[in-house]
Amino acid sequence: MPSFLSELRCTRCGKKYSAEIYLPTCPSCDGVLEAAYSFDKLKEHISKAELGHRVPGVWKYLEFLPLWSRSSVISLGEGGTFLHKCERLAQTLGLRNLYIKDETSNPTGSFIDRGTTVEVSRIQELGRKSVYCGLTGNLAASLVAYAARAGLKCKVFIPQRVDTGKFYQTIAYGADVEVARDSTDACQQAYNLSTKEKNVSHFVMPYNVYFLEGEKTTGYEICEQLGWTPPDQIIVPAGSGGHLSMIWKGINELHRIGLLTQRATRIVGTQAQGCAPIVEAVKKGKDNITPAKETSTIAIDICVKDPPCGVMALQAIRESKGTAVSVPDREIVESVRLLAKLEGIFAEPAAATTIAGLKQLVEAGDIDPSETVVCVVTGMGLKYPEVAKTLVKGSKKLEELLRRIERRKYTTPLGETKIHILRIVSRRESYGYEVWKLLKDEFGVKVKIPSVYQHLAELESAGLLIRSRSEQTLQKTERSYYRLTERGKSTLIQFGKVAA
Repeated sequence: MPSFLSELRCTRCGKKYSAEIYLPTCPSCDGVLEAAYSFDKLKEHISKAELGHRVPGVWKYLEFLPLWSRSSVISLGEGGTFLHKCERLAQTLGLRNLYIKDETSNPTGSFIDRGTTVEVSRIQELGRKSVYCGLTGNLAASLVAYAARAGLKCKVFIPQRVDTGKFYQTIAYGADVEVARDSTDACQQAYNLSTKEKNVSHFVMPYNVYFLEGEKTTGYEICEQLGWTPPDQIIVPAGSGGHLSMIWKGINELHRIGLLTQRATRIVGTQAQGCAPIVEAVKKGKDNITPAKETSTIAIDICVKDPPCGVMALQAIRESKGTAVSVPDREIVESVRLLAKLEGIFAEPAAATTIAGLKQLVEAGDIDPSETVVCVVTGMGLKYPEVAKTLVKGSKKLEELLRRIERRKYTTPLGETKIHILRIVSRRESYGYEVWKLLKDEFGVKVKIPSVYQHLAELESAGLLIRSRSEQTLQKTERSYYRLTERGKSTLIQFGKVAA
């Protein structure tokens, strides 16, 4: 197939590079690269009629993507997601034309699949054999799925804080999973491994130019689904800033080749109040992002202290005359409930920030009731099952049912201390005081003895440990011994922490 990719340009230093060279980021300044295309040639090959005859999905827009060989495409059927016209939610908020771009129906339940399919296809084209990832959440889950599809070796380093559903999803695809201290450590370990295997391995980042190019197809689809008339406002969660900025790039590209006659769309970014560096920059009129010092929000997947595409997001918001808003956790949870109850779409907290942000903008008078608004819902609620706890509050029967269900399975993040405890007990039966001593002597973990018993009780409740026997001590107290269950063994295997 002909490639219409003309060059790669650095968004930071402005340097240009050959389109034929594989470059994830700028070699000179490590800035985010942007793909540029020969739009005059594209005009000769693409038309509304031509696109209208193609099967919906990301690869419907093949000519707009940075791939040289059609045979290298690795796909799971991503893109082509439904654009819901939300009558009930619109009526509740006082709007006439409200749409939800439902990205929950992507193969792994997230918009991330749009970027992963392009990234992994490019990796396949290069002949790489393995991929490494140091991020948690939707990216990890998506990468391992597409790596499995491509037959690539895949290793993922995940930090301590991870959404339960995404953790289960990641290990289900059979990837090699290892626990890191935090996100920085996870990325560093993944990068170090990839550099040891030059020319055969690949380190995946959510701001790689090939990954980002896949994300712009959200913008293509919205415009096409609305009859090639872009909406007045598109509201998008802003974590790394990549998806938001690429939707705007997609709209601009459609305008340049004549598929759109106008592009008067305002781009709105939403973040959680517990981590909102892009929103702060917009409010203060800054050209750069000041990294957030702390993070505290249930919207984990957009909790990015120093967004790599933050400057690009600021440019997109300003060029489109848009804005950015932050929303508190309580409004995020309420938006999850509202969207599910009124429109039948179960969103994860990060995705529901668009609904919370929309509500805030309507109440402030920043959105006219006659405007056409599209909220992008980026990921499904099943990836964050903990949110169900907040949705059943007040119903004693449902709360009790949820407690009974949770006793049968492990549904909370697994901390490093608990992993150490499981490893200790995997060697032989052990009791509280012995576990406390080994934690301190072997792993340097200093906690109080009551904390150890609390950890043991939680692991037992999760079905990872079981009390094997009890005996009386010389002090006439009862000592309980614990051993690992099959589920506990399986969990240790997934974490690569089984004792030798």
